[in-house]
Amino acid sequence: MFDNLKQNIPIIQVFISYLLYITLLVYSTFPIAILWLILNIYMWLILSTSFNTYNINSFVYILCAAGIAVSVSLFFIQGVEELAFPEGALMFNIDNIMKASLLFFLSTIPLILLCFDKKQTAGGEKTNKDRQKENEELWEEATPEDLRSGDYEVL
Repeated sequence: MFDNLKQNIPIIQVFISYLLYITLLVYSTFPIAILWLILNIYMWLILSTSFNTYNINSFVYILCAAGIAVSVSLFFIQGVEELAFPEGALMFNIDNIMKASLLFFLSTIPLILLCFDKKQTAGGEKTNKDRQKENEELWEEATPEDLRSGDYEVL
């Protein structure tokens, strides 16, 4: 039971940190929320290495999720502004929308590369070990009679 909890503590910490990130966005300022997110990424690193649950794929997912969360927050906080008149009108700030779009794009590149790499290794490409096994199956060992006759191919 404790081992199962030990495996899940870093994941629970990430979910709690994202909830507190949203809370800080609502009740505090944008830079403080980003600093909180960065601090929690480091806390996840410390927890996962201390519990021996660190995985590079999980780290990439957490970094990408943080980048996506910051880009969506940047879009809604600074990219879209509500105007006083006419009532309910919105003004789009193209500079901040571009910043948010660039951050979103840069945050999704590692995810795309990881997914593409997993599909490629799981799909058509074979590893070197699989190729060696296939090559070994195609060839048979030379018998002493073949060695005396000289009728064999050397690998």
